[in-house]
Amino acid sequence: MTQPSLLDQARQWQVLLHSGRATAADRDAAQAWREAAPEHEQALREVEGLWSLLGQIERPAEQPQVRVRRHRRWAAPLACAAMLLLALWLPRGTWIGLYADISTQPGEVRELRLADGSLLTLNGDSALDWQFVDGRREVRLYRGEADFQVAHDPARPFMVSAGEARIRVTGTRFDVRLEEGGVDLAVSEGRVLASSEGREPLPVVGGQQVQWRDGELQAPQALDVRQRLGWQRGKLVFRDRPLEQVFAELERSQSARVLFVDEAARGLQVTGVFALDDPQAVLSAVENTLPVRLVRLPGLILVTSRR
Repeated sequence: MTQPSLLDQARQWQVLLHSGRATAADRDAAQAWREAAPEHEQALREVEGLWSLLGQIERPAEQPQVRVRRHRRWAAPLACAAMLLLALWLPRGTWIGLYADISTQPGEVRELRLADGSLLTLNGDSALDWQFVDGRREVRLYRGEADFQVAHDPARPFMVSAGEARIRVTGTRFDVRLEEGGVDLAVSEGRVLASSEGREPLPVVGGQQVQWRDGELQAPQALDVRQRLGWQRGKLVFRDRPLEQVFAELERSQSARVLFVDEAARGLQVTGVFALDDPQAVLSAVENTLPVRLVRLPGLILVTSRR
């Protein structure tokens, strides 16, 4: 299991110390961690700075009148966001990492060869587990995206579960992406059977893709390999993609979480080709070409429309 970064560890200490459940032993352990290395001290200072900044933003009445209006535009959304601080500050996958067989950090792409010869490639910020039981090969995708090159074996079906999606193959290549809005399946080679729990399976062949939205399997569409599978070539490819989706994909390449402060920015369209390992280039392009403002905080990016 990949060790959490120092900033992630510092966030966990900060959340614990402000949870109201920290014991004297917890506080002593946090202080010992802080004093263990200068890098620990620096990480905690960054986290404490963000915590303090959020508190200041939520108290605009203490500022001069000319600045009050500016802060009030941020105060309500950030007050709601503060209720989700645990989710925002704990490293993505903190709980999933306890039971997933394999997981990746943002920006990490990892290959895994299974005992049957199948090759799995995980995109950044992904997690899954697998088991071979009763003549079946089963994989459960908990988060993120994975490419499957399944070893052919008609006697042992290969099953993938991801959210509401159920995918059955005997040997082929396909990509599964699980995100907040649903599940996307892209078939590069061969044929798979796609279904939801209790529904009749739908054949999907090479060159097609399907989506599950609100629990319903949609009709197959032509696969745009260059855009949909660009990550396998080290590219991020966007063609008229809503900014919300762009940032959702970008979070697999960089560790900062993204929070939209207003709704207007979510639907802005993005087109471009970027290197997978250079998320800062995407951020720069967004700032330079779209009417949005990005506020970078330790571990968090706030997105608001520029007015």
